[in-house]
Amino acid sequence: MAAALALHQSRSWLSAISAPLARISLTAAFVPAFLTAPKPFSWAIPSLPSLLELFPPWLLAVPKKKTSHSRKAMRSANKGLKDKQNLVHCESCGSPKLAHNLCPKCYRELNIAWKAKNRTA
Repeated sequence: MAAALALHQSRSWLSAISAPLARISLTAAFVPAFLTAPKPFSWAIPSLPSLLELFPPWLLAVPKKKTSHSRKAMRSANKGLKDKQNLVHCESCGSPKLAHNLCPKCYRELNIAWKAKNRTA
């Protein structure tokens, strides 16, 4: 009889503790969101009033008419070559050359001399 009374008291004590714990959802509280069951996939397409809502506005920006050769030429008329501003005279031979570049005349003379030296060696 004493054993039955002790068992009854232990059950009431456990039920007092386990009742609030049963209300806590273990999946929501302790399991990360990526481990929970995913939502089922559906092939349903949301209703669209127009097919134009699928595309961004810049995708549909196309000219109404072909640009003529004359208009293309007028647009590119100011894209011509510009005059060189960095021309200097070579210090050794005096011919014009681009600044910070080798003088083509001096280089040609050196190149001929190097090739002649390599042919004789």
